[in-house]
Order: sequence, then C-alpha cells, then structure tokens
Amino acid sequence: MANAFREKSDQTWQEGNQCLGQGMANSAASRLYYAVFQAVKGFGVAHGDMTMEEGDRVHAKIIGIVTTHGKGRFWAREKLTDLLGLRVKADYTPETVDAEELKTMVGDADKIRKHFIALAGR
Repeated sequence: MANAFREKSDQTWQEGNQCLGQGMANSAASRLYYAVFQAVKGFGVAHGDMTMEEGDRVHAKIIGIVTTHGKGRFWAREKLTDLLGLRVKADYTPETVDAEELKTMVGDADKIRKHFIALAGR
C-alpha cells in the first residue's frame, strides 16, 4: 500500500513541477500539495494513523500526522499549512497563486514528502 502512495506521490509531484515550469501556478499549487498529501497518507495508512476511508477533516488529519511524526515536525506543520493555504487559494478563490511564492515552498515541500515516503517504507 505504501508503495502505491509513493508512486502516486512521485507522479503528482512531477505533474506539479511541470505545471509550475509552464507558468500554471494554480494547477501547480494543487498538484504539489497533493503530492505531499499522498506521501503523508501513505504513511498514515501504513502505520494505522488513518484509514483509506478517511473523509471528514482529512486535511486536518494530515496536518496532525505531520505534527506528530518525525524530526522538525513543527517546522513541517508550518510549511505544509502554508502550502495548503496556496492550494485553497488556487482551487477555491478568484485569486491566482503567486508563482514566485510557490517556488519558495517547493524545496521544503519535497523534504516533507520524501521524509514521509521514507517513514512509510520502514
């Protein structure tokens, strides 16, 4: 199960970076956030912190998992919350995500994503 989420996260991450490279900041914000989401969910499901059927408040659950697992968890919570904010702006408001702001988040988001992929494999 964790491998399926890793593969999905890798693909979504690649799509997000392609969107960002093509100047599609709204699509990039959505894809990059979901790549991290998928990595954390893969860990959460593999370690019994959440189920596949998780529905209500699933994003809060993901933030909670990030906050309780691994080193730098409060830093990771802050960074993931910021990225979620851009995803919400991209998908639910008339505003457009600032591509430069998103670019500053990519490295941190990938660190979080890779951390949870590694944890899920243990």
